[in-house]
Amino acid sequence: MHTGERKLSGRLALVTGGGQRLGRAIAEALAEMGADVAVHFNTSREGADAAVGKITSDGNRAAAFQADLSSAEAIEKLVNDVEAKLGPISILVNSAALYVRKDFVETPLQTLDAQWSLNVRAPFLLTQAVAKKMLTRTGPRDVVNILDIGGTKSVWKHYSAYTMTKAALACLTQSLALELAPHIRVNGVAPGTVLPPVELGPDVLETLKARIPQGHFGSPQDIVEAVGFMLSGPQFMTGQILAVDGARSLSGA
Repeated sequence: MHTGERKLSGRLALVTGGGQRLGRAIAEALAEMGADVAVHFNTSREGADAAVGKITSDGNRAAAFQADLSSAEAIEKLVNDVEAKLGPISILVNSAALYVRKDFVETPLQTLDAQWSLNVRAPFLLTQAVAKKMLTRTGPRDVVNILDIGGTKSVWKHYSAYTMTKAALACLTQSLALELAPHIRVNGVAPGTVLPPVELGPDVLETLKARIPQGHFGSPQDIVEAVGFMLSGPQFMTGQILAVDGARSLSGA
């Protein structure tokens, strides 16, 4: 993030899905801001270990923690293991997600359930487990949910199950901001097209790019800067969902 300031020094962040893609970028960026980081992963052990190596080489404390977030028992164990090893969690970033491109009429129940389990149920249960501990403490305490502009406005075709889960997570974000105030702030970042799946092919990617008023895709850096702002910016801000999408959600295309 290279902000020049370590505004998160003394705080411990748990980042889910921290072994790959946006989750890993967020984990490493929060460390640059001074936070110690618990890097959660399910199957991306190599990436999680690499993130931990980078974070610790820069002088921060970090460790990788494996957990299948579809299991309520694994979620509870994850929180307890993180706090036993690294200390009290004061930042939770719910980044882990599953997205599957499928025509609505061909979406099987298994695909729907898998996305609902990871994208909604897991953040609900994990935030619940962390909040119980946060509420016994003082100091800044934050939850940031990684959403999607498709969860606030219908802009993606063939992702009905995925965007439905992100809409539910957006609702949860604002509900918890009300319920957990004034002790815990809860905000969300809603990316547009960032790290698009290469399997879509160059023609589809160019079509997607043409629909973005800024004329290009976003980068992980755009998202990590937004997360950093949520955590280190105005403390009066909670319950907000920040779209980082090059105005895609406003274009009507």
